[in-house]
Amino acid sequence: MKKFDYDTLNNLVLTPEMVNKMNQIYELRGQMANLRLKNPAVLTRMTKVAKIESTDASNRIEGIYTSQTRLKKLVSQTTTLQNRSEAEISGYRDVLNLIHTNFREINLTTSNILTLHKHLFRLTEDSWGGHFKDINNQVLETTENGETTVRFNPPAAHLTPNLVDELCQQFSEAVDRSKLPVLLLCAAFTFDFVTIHPFRDGNGRMSRLLMLLTLSRAGFTVGQFISLEKLIEEQKDAYYAILQESTVGWSENSNNYGPFINFFLSVVLQTYRDFHDRLTPLPTDFEKITPKRDSRSTTKPKRLTPQLLVMNALQEALIPINKQQIMNAVPQYSQKTIERTLRQLVDAHSVKMSGRSRGTKYQLA
Repeated sequence: MKKFDYDTLNNLVLTPEMVNKMNQIYELRGQMANLRLKNPAVLTRMTKVAKIESTDASNRIEGIYTSQTRLKKLVSQTTTLQNRSEAEISGYRDVLNLIHTNFREINLTTSNILTLHKHLFRLTEDSWGGHFKDINNQVLETTENGETTVRFNPPAAHLTPNLVDELCQQFSEAVDRSKLPVLLLCAAFTFDFVTIHPFRDGNGRMSRLLMLLTLSRAGFTVGQFISLEKLIEEQKDAYYAILQESTVGWSENSNNYGPFINFFLSVVLQTYRDFHDRLTPLPTDFEKITPKRDSRSTTKPKRLTPQLLVMNALQEALIPINKQQIMNAVPQYSQKTIERTLRQLVDAHSVKMSGRSRGTKYQLA
């Protein structure tokens, strides 16, 4: 029988890496209130951008797309729906707006989760919105060569209502008891919810919406200004791999929450770093290392090396990232230059490489 041990999280062992990330999150959150007071106009723009990015990214993870032009119109509600994808995107927009506006009043209960799911699908022709699954389902994974495999068999449909009830109760009581940091509890709730897979459709999207909700209710409101979903989409392969790793032994109450919690903390920490970077722009690396020169000087400033920029990108990423993500973070240089730089850094043992072919990832050594 599945039990949710939210007092110990299956005797979770906190690593120094997890503790360091939590300390940084709390420190940055402490600075956030002052930054918000100083930049109200900027925050308004950031909120609008975050809603667009969150709606786009969370749906793209599930293979639901539209053009950027249509997306902006849908999020701003200045157009009519043209197809099924736009109906699902608009449903996500509506639930996101509900959470942004009313998160303090939305308790984590089965009834409220069903209501949010109903809103998610209310613009579609589906009848399952707001109802738990009535048939057993599977969590599938598609490999690079197109083969589909079963990653996990969630609990049977008839067990789902009681499991969600128990999950909500154990989470809420654990938050009140405060035996574990609330950040860890939010991560565990997000993971357990998506592992239960309680709906016929929309489980991934609901888990990310509930991630935003639990964090906001716990006082970590950065997801209103920086898209959590976008950061997850950028690391989608790692996200699915970590879900699989933490799922092993879940039904027997022996799974290790650690991998997912570590990933969760990385995402939250990155959102706070992005928030502070946008509101407190620091000198660029070039400005830090280049002395000020007389305005009459004709000497041209030196361009930052690709080695420095790649190392900075890996430092900011916190977890292993692929070549495309590095190229996105270092647009100053060509693909060939980035590839050559990565080879040099790997040969110098400054960067570690894991995986093969398209699954190759890089991280600081």
